[in-house]
This record gives sequence, structure tokens and C-alpha cells, in this order.
Amino acid sequence: MKTLRLVMAAALVAGQAGFAAADGLCGVTGRDDLMATLAGDWTREGSVSLVNETTDILRASETYPVTILPEGAVTSRFLDSLTGAPVPLALLDVPAYDVDRVDDVLDSTARADLVDRLSDTLCGPEALPQVQAVLRITGDISVVGTITLIAYFDDRVLEITELQLQGDETVLFQTETALLTPRPPR
Repeated sequence: MKTLRLVMAAALVAGQAGFAAADGLCGVTGRDDLMATLAGDWTREGSVSLVNETTDILRASETYPVTILPEGAVTSRFLDSLTGAPVPLALLDVPAYDVDRVDDVLDSTARADLVDRLSDTLCGPEALPQVQAVLRITGDISVVGTITLIAYFDDRVLEITELQLQGDETVLFQTETALLTPRPPR
């Protein structure tokens, strides 16, 4: 099911005013401007799929704060537990996710509902700024993969995590989608 594409196409054909007025971060290409826009504390809400040869689990993700630093790094309780330090974010010249890949990941994590919260942009994810953290952690359990942030708006960012976790006896594939929204001040 190509939910995101269908919603965007229907909105553009219908010419809905809400869609015409919202252009989000389409076409933003400057890393410094993007990091300044995204810098701050965010709350994440999503779901995760964990799959290996004997396991297929789909559940709600942990909800925890994420901080995007103005110098272009990200930190969270999850990342801190893996790396102990903020993880650099690289602005991708070639987007990692187009509308089909976003749809596939949202489907695999049962989060098609996020389409409604992201689809009021005039462009697809391939025209939105995407920043990515690459993880390559070795040890008793190795963690390899990416965490990609697709900045739809200055108040809505889609996080897509695709990791391979490997121990002595098993390999586990983790796919996670989460919507990041600004964390309310305390």
C-alpha cells in the first residue's frame, strides 16, 4: 500500500488550502540552517519491528527525549547507552528515503497513521532534508545501521531507524519509525 503517495496526490489534485499553505522544509539544503532549525529537545513516539529467524515482534517504541544539537549531532538515552556521546548527523546529498521507502517502513512498523501528521507538505521525502547517523558498534553485541531524520517541518520530524544487532548466537533486525515533536518546556 502506497499510503503517503496516495494522500499527497489526492491533496494536490483537490487543491486543499491547508496543503497549499504548508510547504514545510521542502528544498532546504543548507546544513547549518537546518541544524539551527532542528536544534533543541524533541519527544519521540513510534513503534518498532524486531525480526530474526524465530522472532517477529511489533510493539510501541519507548518514549524518551531526543536532543538535536546545533553543531549537527543527536543524543538520546538509546544512543547514549550505545555510544556514550552525541552521534554526528550528516546531511545526505542523495536522500536515503523516497516516498516508496517511507511507505514501506511505515507499513512494516504499522504506523500508516503518521502519514496524516506528515502529508501536509507540498513535496515528498526525497525533496526534504534528510540527516543520518551511522552506527558501527562492536562488542559482545554489534550494532550496525542508520538512524535517519527526515525534516518535514520545523515541528515534525520522522525518525527511521534500521539496525542489525548481532550477538554470538543470533542476528536481529530492528526497524523503527518515530515522530519527533518539540518537547514542551518544563
